[in-house]
Amino acid sequence: MVRKTVTIHDEVLEILEEEHILENYRSFSELVSSALQLLIEKEKKEQYRKAMQEAARDKLYLKDMQEVAEDFQYADNELIK
Repeated sequence: MVRKTVTIHDEVLEILEEEHILENYRSFSELVSSALQLLIEKEKKEQYRKAMQEAARDKLYLKDMQEVAEDFQYADNELIK
């Protein structure tokens, strides 16, 4: 585990206290770690969204996806017994 010093705006701390958010964590470090994990997940989702937007404009990618859809069209329609 790495120890870092964190400085936050007074207003942010006030909101955390007023909304009783700090009470949900064992320590301020746990709160910061949780917040950073959420930020990482949000960034990953945003990168994925941007990659999908870019892929949607890529003719070769779209052609490949069409071929895959055609290859599996019968399998997708099979009934499971």
